[in-house]
Amino acid sequence: MTVEEYSEAQRAITAAVVALVLRVLEPFRLPLLTVRDWGAILAALYPTVERARRDTAELARRFYDAQRAQHTDAEARHDMLLPRYRPEWFEEALRPARDRLRQSNSTDGVVAQLAMRVAKEIEQAGRRTVLHAVGCDPLRPGWARVATGRETCAFCLMMISRGPVYSRAEYAGLDIEDSTAIQLWRRQDLTAIDELMNRWHPGCDCKAVPVFSRQNWSGRDAYLAAERLWARVTKGYSGKDALNALRRALDAGEIDPADFAAA
Repeated sequence: MTVEEYSEAQRAITAAVVALVLRVLEPFRLPLLTVRDWGAILAALYPTVERARRDTAELARRFYDAQRAQHTDAEARHDMLLPRYRPEWFEEALRPARDRLRQSNSTDGVVAQLAMRVAKEIEQAGRRTVLHAVGCDPLRPGWARVATGRETCAFCLMMISRGPVYSRAEYAGLDIEDSTAIQLWRRQDLTAIDELMNRWHPGCDCKAVPVFSRQNWSGRDAYLAAERLWARVTKGYSGKDALNALRRALDAGEIDPADFAAA
């Protein structure tokens, strides 16, 4: 399975659930959202989201196995457990959007934000599967963040330009501001940057891919292009100004995210 095939299959899984989210939320757009309403929304969505996460994890597992077979001579399959999920985790992930939905006259934009949070929960199952496989594989591979070009922001491009990560640390990730990310980058705090690679925003469709060889992995050409872009666009800037320079170039249409897509 190629990264392109992986991305297309994942998109189909996520899109089906997002369509359901929009249908479920339709009656709740105008009235004030009550606690009972919120419970009904979660109850209606969770079973489908849980199944989509399982499908996503299994898809990611097949992708990992295909990449492992393509780039190594290992014959034995590397078995591992797929990530678990619980209703309380789902509720916690959607809580930021709940407060905005409770406001009267919730706009389509607020509903879309909730849908993107649901999509993130589904996508995370695939990312966690790949990261867990990387972390416990006896071959000790690395992993890299790659873009699809559809929802690639400046932060994503910065992370993609980092390239392969080789770390067996926990994959909880950091919830920090962009300015802190830039400070870590400037100090070349590679351990913290590697953890920062695990930050995924709602709407992000970046993928985690295994890296069994630094010279041959899915997304390497896009990473090298992103690395060159970062050096060129941020030349003369430091700190948060560097990321802002990249944002300005994106907003001005000077950069086409599709040029840095691995899928």
